[in-house]
Amino acid sequence: MGKKAPKLEDVLAEELRREMFLDSGSKFRYVDDWDTVMDSIYELPVQMDGYDKKVADLRMIQEMISALSKGDYDDVKRSESRRKQMKQFHSTLHMYYNLIFTKGNAKTGYGALIYFPDISKRDPERSSGIVLAAKHYSKGKVSKITYEKAKFGDFLIEVKPYIEILGDLYRKIRKL
Repeated sequence: MGKKAPKLEDVLAEELRREMFLDSGSKFRYVDDWDTVMDSIYELPVQMDGYDKKVADLRMIQEMISALSKGDYDDVKRSESRRKQMKQFHSTLHMYYNLIFTKGNAKTGYGALIYFPDISKRDPERSSGIVLAAKHYSKGKVSKITYEKAKFGDFLIEVKPYIEILGDLYRKIRKL
């Protein structure tokens, strides 16, 4: 029996663990920097089933906004893979964002992979796609990861406002 091919969820979980400085759950050869992570995702088939929820209904987005607003953490860090990719890619595109909260010896990390299966040639930011979000909670020997899936019809209207809200809240915290 051959090795089971990794799923998109596996790559997202692995990258989130790495960003949280936790022991890796798998042995991915390519999870060592943003470019190779994003390139490796192109090697995986993206299954579109289960992406029925709207981005506005993702519970994890509301949790991140609430956590940043309340300031109930000791430290927070944010990472993103958003290079000016819209001009670079012409058919498909992936973006990755994460926020990691630390409180005492507990860490809660949120990661989101945004996938555009078909970039609009005329206006790339108006493209449709999916969001795979992960939440990884870790404290001592307890480690739990959950996922949420959503679809969007227009990145500019349905996704970008949340990226901007989270970015603005994060920058505001960093200025304090």
